[in-house]
Amino acid sequence: MSTSAPERESARTLRILVVRADRIGDVILSTPVFEVIKRHYPNSKLTVLVQAAVAPLLQGLSCVDEVMIYDPQGRHAGIGGFFRLLRDVRVKRFRIAVVLQSHWKIALATLLGQVRYRVGPLSKLHSFLFFNRGIRQKRSQVEMHEADYNLQLLRKLGIRVGARNIPTAVQFSEELRTQARTDLEAKGWKPGEILVAVHPGMGGSALNWPETHYMDLVRALLRDGRRVLMTGGAGDAEIVSRIMESLGPLKEKLLCYDGTARGIDSLAAYLSWADVVVAPSTGPLHLAVALKKPVVTFYPPIRVQSALRWGPYLREEKNASILVPEVYCGEDFKCRGNLCNYFPCMKSITVAEALEKVNSHLAAAGSNYDPNHGEKSKVEMAERQSV
Repeated sequence: MSTSAPERESARTLRILVVRADRIGDVILSTPVFEVIKRHYPNSKLTVLVQAAVAPLLQGLSCVDEVMIYDPQGRHAGIGGFFRLLRDVRVKRFRIAVVLQSHWKIALATLLGQVRYRVGPLSKLHSFLFFNRGIRQKRSQVEMHEADYNLQLLRKLGIRVGARNIPTAVQFSEELRTQARTDLEAKGWKPGEILVAVHPGMGGSALNWPETHYMDLVRALLRDGRRVLMTGGAGDAEIVSRIMESLGPLKEKLLCYDGTARGIDSLAAYLSWADVVVAPSTGPLHLAVALKKPVVTFYPPIRVQSALRWGPYLREEKNASILVPEVYCGEDFKCRGNLCNYFPCMKSITVAEALEKVNSHLAAAGSNYDPNHGEKSKVEMAERQSV
């Protein structure tokens, strides 16, 4: 059977399922796949299967017709949950399934759910059994970006696309954007005033920049008269609280977004008002990139955590400043801690460097930038870190 077989389907609507049932950043890096499939099969009905937390960012995308929810801790948990998932897949009568991250339960559901063409990465035993259009991928070798690994799978459908040609995308309501603006104004921000968003938290999938460095960066920005919006999700309350308390009287000037009880689309609405976003390797970073915001970010030199695979997915590299420790790491999977001569290497990325990158992006955007703005803070940071 040729790779173009799906194109010879009957005149009925071609139903396609794309699965990426993990974290926010991973799903955002999968959105180029949605766009490319819809371009190739414009009359198809494209359904995406994701977890509930990220679903609001996809509802409303022009390339997505339907969003299905995968609930591994609830409705789809255990044996009973598998049969509910199987029923959900079977009733939709999908002809093609593209599973971007292989999981045995989902892969088996596409097989037993009578999906004719099952595309996925051949990396685990079950994937060789359940995918009939798999591609051998060893993503831990980090030969390309995660988004390009996803797009590579589409070759089994006769679809080829160049790297970084299709940007990531998200969607949220204009109502949420208006609410975010109203809230920021109530806290003292004025539309048109420079706003730097800083997101210090992350889930631990990679090494982060030191907390004390975030403290010093926020302090420097506030002292320079910048408006700073500090954002955090459900698991970031403690780090946000510690940074706020470290600021002393300056914390009264800080704008805060508490995402504990809000959806990810709400965070997107707030970030949409920022001029620059500072964040580590985490979902909100990729959210900012999808919103076309300049970003300053920090990545470790460890191979599987590197920016080569997980960095900002951009065609224009000038829109991202990726700061990496200038050390020889040699590690493939995780930090050796005290066994490494450079530990903790993330500390070597100075606050002065980050501050300079933030100001450079503001200058490039023409945000009422004074070329000498921030010089005092940079000198203070250099002096403090040389002690």
